[in-house]
Amino acid sequence: MAKSRQHSFDNEHKLNIPPQEMELLLENMISQFSYYRMVYDAEGKPVDYIFLAVNHAFELETGKSREEFIGKNVLSVYPETEQYWIEFLGRVAKTGVAEHFTNYSAAFHKWYSMLAYSPKPDHVAITVSDQTGLVEKHNSLEKTSKALEEQQQENYRLAHEEPITGLPNRVCLYETIAQKMQAEPVQHFLLAILTPDNLAGILASYGSLLSDAIMRGIAQRLSEIFPEPDVCYSMTGTDLVLLLSLNCDEQEIREALSCAQKAIAQPVHVDGMDYYITASCGTACFPTDGTDRDELIMKANLALYQARQTGESIVFFSEQISQKLHNRLLIRNALPKALANREFELFFQPQIDMVSDHMTGFEALLRWHSEVLGEESPRDFIPVAEESRLIVPIGAWVLEQACIALKRVNEKFCTNYCVAVNVSGVQLFADDFVDQVLAVLERTGVEPCLLELEVTESVLISREFHAIEKVNELIRHGVRIALDDFGTGYSSLSMLKDLRITTLKIDKLFVQDPNAALLTKMIVRLGHTLGAEIVAEGVEDEEQMRAIRRAGCDRIQGFFKGLPMPLDTLTRFIASKVKV
Repeated sequence: MAKSRQHSFDNEHKLNIPPQEMELLLENMISQFSYYRMVYDAEGKPVDYIFLAVNHAFELETGKSREEFIGKNVLSVYPETEQYWIEFLGRVAKTGVAEHFTNYSAAFHKWYSMLAYSPKPDHVAITVSDQTGLVEKHNSLEKTSKALEEQQQENYRLAHEEPITGLPNRVCLYETIAQKMQAEPVQHFLLAILTPDNLAGILASYGSLLSDAIMRGIAQRLSEIFPEPDVCYSMTGTDLVLLLSLNCDEQEIREALSCAQKAIAQPVHVDGMDYYITASCGTACFPTDGTDRDELIMKANLALYQARQTGESIVFFSEQISQKLHNRLLIRNALPKALANREFELFFQPQIDMVSDHMTGFEALLRWHSEVLGEESPRDFIPVAEESRLIVPIGAWVLEQACIALKRVNEKFCTNYCVAVNVSGVQLFADDFVDQVLAVLERTGVEPCLLELEVTESVLISREFHAIEKVNELIRHGVRIALDDFGTGYSSLSMLKDLRITTLKIDKLFVQDPNAALLTKMIVRLGHTLGAEIVAEGVEDEEQMRAIRRAGCDRIQGFFKGLPMPLDTLTRFIASKVKV
C-alpha cells in the first residue's frame, strides 16, 4: 500500500519534500485528499474516475476504508455522483490548469469546496473541505430554494423530454393519457402512432447522426402544425404520437393526420442534402377501442402494422384488423410444418392463344390445405411466407414441382407447353437464385425456353439495378420472364428499356373494367414495341374476351377458358383437346 501511494505522488519533489514526508503530510492533513485517474468515452468526454489514493480524513468523512475505494470507479461506489463533479475533474485532468470548485454533493448531502490540480495527464489530485456551514450562512433560504427549484425543473425537463426529437417523451404521454382517461365528463380522443417507413435504410447507410437530425426536423414540423400543448409526443426516437380530440368529425381527423403525413413527406434538409421520408399511421380511439392505456397503444400499433403491411397511409383500428393479425400469427405458426407434411399442392390454369384458340401452356398456382387451418388463400399466406423468408424453400418446391409436371405433360401428349411460375422478391434477391433455377431445369430436363418466371413490377422497382441484372441473366440462359400485374405497380420506361422481358401480363383490373379499353390498347402497343407477348389475365366472360381481342392481346388466362385445376384434372383437360 505504501509503495502504491508513493508512486501516486510522483510530483512532490517539486516542493523539495521527501516522498515519505509528503505521504505522511497528506495522510495526516485535516482536509480530505484523494487522487484519481479519469475515464473517458469514445468521444473523449469524461464519464467516470478511478480512485488511486485517499487519506485518513477522506476515510473519516465517507465512513469507508480506503480498501473500499482504491481501484474502484466512483460511479460504482457512489452511483448518485453528479455529472458536474466528473466534468470538473475531467477539465482539470485535460488542461492541467488547477481549479477551485464549490458545489453540492447528493451522495453526502453537503456542500464541498474542492481544489484540484493535475500532476500528470489524465490524473487529478484534489483536496476537499466541507463548506456546508459557510454556504448555509452566506446564502439565504430564498436563494437556495430558487436554485433547488431550478435544478428540479431542469431534472424534470430531462426526465420528460425525448432526447432525439426534443418532444415530450413516453412519461409525458402516459401522464396525459391518464389525465384524459380520468377526466369528467369522459373525453373522447384518438391516439395516432406515426412511424417513418424508410428511415431504417438511412440509418444503415449513413448512421444515427443523420437519422437523428432528420427526426428532429420532422418533430419540429409536427410541433408547428400542432402547437397546442398535450398533442405531440415521441415514445422513442422514431415513434411519434399525436393525441387528438374527437370532438370533430372523422373527416377532420383524417385531414389532420394527412396534414401530418404531408409535413413528414416534405424533404428534410441536412448538411446540404434533401432527404425524403414517408410515414405510416395507425390509430386507436378512447374509449371505443380501449379503456386502458396499454390496450389503446397496443391497438394503435396493430393498426400501424396493418398500414405498413398493406401500404395504406392511415389505418384506424378495427376488430377485423385484430382478427387478421391473429390469423397471420396462426399462419406463421403453421407454415413451417406445411412442406414437411406435404400440405401444399399445385394447381394449373391454362393459357390460350387468341388466334388459334389452342392452349400454349399453363400457370402454376400454389394451394395450401393446412391440417390445422383448412384451406388458406395465397393472398393470406404468401405475404406471411415472404415476411418469415419461408417463401424461399416454398418457392423452390413450387419451381421444381411445376417443372416436373410440365415435363410429364409434354412427354405424355408430345406437346411443347410452357409453364409460368410466380417468383417472390425474396427469392429473386437471393444471391444464388439464378443458380437454383438453372439447377432445377437441369434436374428435371425442362428446356429453359419452356419456363416462364413471373415477377411483379413492384418487386423490380424496389431494387431496380440488382433485380434487372438477375432477370437479364436468366433471359441470357433462355428463361422467359413475364412482368406480372402490369399497370398496377410503378414501372418506368427507363426500367422497361433495360429489361428484355418476353411477356407482359395485363392485370385483371384493366381486363374487367370496360372503361379501361383505351389504356389496355396502349399497354398492348407498348408491350409489342418492346418485343413482348401480351397475356390478359382474369378473363371471365365472352364480352371481356372480345374486348381483349380488339386490344390485340396474344394470350388469355381466366375462368372463361379454364379454372385452376390439379394436375390430374389438367391432364384430362388436355386429353380432351389434344389428339394423342
